[in-house]
Parts: sequence; structure tokens; C-alpha cells
Amino acid sequence: MAEKKDSILIASPFISCNHVCAALKEKGLPYDSVWLQIGHIINHIDKITCLNDEQKQKLRQAFDEYMVLLRKKDKAEVDRLGREFLAEIDRLKNAEMARVLKIEQDFNAELINAISKNLHQLYSIIGRNDACGMIDSLKAETLNSIKSAKNRGDILKIVEAGFNDVNSRVKTAQEKMELSMESLLVLESNAIIDKLTGIFNRRFFDQELPKVVQTFLDKEGKVPFSLLLIDIDKFKEVNDTYGHFIGDRVLQRIAATIQNNCRAGIDSPIRLGGDEFALFLIGTNEKNALKKGDIIRNEICRKPMTFTQRETDAAPHDVSFVAEVSIGVCELDIAWKDIAPGDLNKSAIFCDPAEDNPMYKLTCMLAESADQALYEAKALGRNQVRAYRRR
Repeated sequence: MAEKKDSILIASPFISCNHVCAALKEKGLPYDSVWLQIGHIINHIDKITCLNDEQKQKLRQAFDEYMVLLRKKDKAEVDRLGREFLAEIDRLKNAEMARVLKIEQDFNAELINAISKNLHQLYSIIGRNDACGMIDSLKAETLNSIKSAKNRGDILKIVEAGFNDVNSRVKTAQEKMELSMESLLVLESNAIIDKLTGIFNRRFFDQELPKVVQTFLDKEGKVPFSLLLIDIDKFKEVNDTYGHFIGDRVLQRIAATIQNNCRAGIDSPIRLGGDEFALFLIGTNEKNALKKGDIIRNEICRKPMTFTQRETDAAPHDVSFVAEVSIGVCELDIAWKDIAPGDLNKSAIFCDPAEDNPMYKLTCMLAESADQALYEAKALGRNQVRAYRRR
């Protein structure tokens, strides 16, 4: 399995939505629910500049009330309420933007009237070098145009055009800001969620594992952490025999089994790619991690996966077979931080033997060791759970 591994990426600080996803999962909502998008909007609501503090507080309170209400609703009702709540957020934002724009337009109209009624005074102000700062907030091109104008009508047209341009730019900037914020929230979610299975993806693994290891070091190893690597046995045969459509359904069902055995907001189920999965178990030692792995393995293989012809829409008849997984387990060891990289893991694939940074060493050692345990489970006949044993 080692040849499938890519280098672990050091953590990126730009994306971290685990707590939002976990909070929604704890409420029983799936990761593909519209409430995930709403949760991210509420989580970042302070950055929405077109809403005032009172509106933001009301939206937060409404979101909390919905979280209680949704427990009693079926999926269709949950989706409907989600769409309505999202529409209400958009309505509030649009109404507030329109209000701000109206205030801006009214102010501009008053200023234009004041300028048109006081032409001589305006010319005298512009003629004084020390007074130019009073009108400095206007666009420089508008001031230059006013200076060159010959009559009242020209000045009024110039000022009107200048303020219309400012209005247009402000409106465009506000719209772009809102679109950028909403797009960023969607990208944040999509960037670390596997589209096929709905659980975290390889990017999340590479980004979060070093953070987990650093937290483990900061707490001096007092809170245990275990990593599970899970691989579907003979998955290529499934694809070759039944087709990739059914193969995708198998991946989805196994991901769901892993996710159903996670503690909300604590454990993190991950699809690394292909037929490989991982599971972060914070606060779990090796003994309990082995139990968790065996529960997942038993749930997957204890009864055949059955797919009807209508369900698959790809097979000429009903399909039924038993899927099995092999699992490697490794508990993080605080003692590894004091061992030289070259002595820590003689068979390392991507650990740099010259890199002595504790976080880097433990991150690499953990991933390598779980992979070795998985390889051992495969070599001993598959469909079993094995823990890493340091040679």
C-alpha cells in the first residue's frame, strides 16, 4: 500500500470548517444538506458587511431555533425550511444593500443641489490651495472636470456623472464582496469534502494531521490519538466484475459505515482516494482503536451488499456480494519525539531522515506506521485489523 501514498502536506491555515460540519452532524443533518451552507454563513456572519448587528444577532438566534426544530422534521421538511431560511438571508442582505444605496443616492442628490446653488462659493473654494482637502473625498477626476467647466449646467452634469460613477462602483464592490464571501464559503466546504462519499478528503488529511500531532505534543501526549487506515479488499475485482457504478455505491456504503461509527465533533472519517479511507480518533488509545476498527470491519462484512437492477441502473440483474476491509491501527507515541529520525523508522517512504522537527517526525511516523500495520493485515490474509508493532 505504501506506493499509493503521497507526501503529507504541512497544514494550511486557510480552511478549517470541522467544527461547523461536526455541529450539523450532531444535529443529525447530512453533509450535503443546504444547512451546511447556512451553517457556514452563520459562522462567518460578522464578515457580511451589508447586515447590521441586530440583523446578524436575529439570524444567529433563528439558526439556533431551527437546529432544535429540525430534530422533529423529515428530510423533505428539513430541505424546505433550509431553502426558506437561505432565501430570508438573501432577502435581508438585498434589502439592506438597497437601503444603503438609497441613503447614498439621497446624499448625492443633496450634495449636487448644494453645489448647483452655490457656484461662486464652490469656485472660490476650489481656487484656494488650502481648501482643496475639504473636497478631497470626491474622485480626483471629478474635481479636475469641475475646474475646467464653463457654466452651471456643465458642472451639474459633471458632478452628477461623478457621483453616479461612485454609486456604481460602490454597488459593484458590495455585490462582488457578497459573491466572493458566498463563493468562499462554498469552496471552503467543497475543498475538504469528498464529493462521492460526503466525508472528508485527502486534502483534509494532509492539512489536519499535522495540527492534531502538534496538539498532541502541546499536551505532552496526555490525550491519546490513534490513526486508522482502512482499505477495501480486492476492490479492483468489484469494479472489473460489476462495473464502476456499483463500485461507487460500495464506496458510499463503506464511508457511511465508518461515519456512523464516529463520535460527532471528535472523530474524523476521511476518504484518502480510490478504495482507501482513514479515521482520526482523538482521545482513543490503541486498545480502543482496535475495538473500533473491528466493529467497522464486522459491520461491513457481516452481510452481503445487495443492489437491485433498478437501483444500479447499470447491471443486467440483481447483484449481491460480500465486501471486506483490512485495517491498520497506530497510536501516537510521545517517546518518538526524542528518537533521531534515522533511527525512528528504518523503512520510511517519505520521512526525511535529516528532519528532526518533532511535529514532522511524529506526523510521518504515525502515517507510515499505520500504513505498515495495514500492509501486515493484507499480507496475513485480509479482512482483519492489525496494530503497528515497532521492530
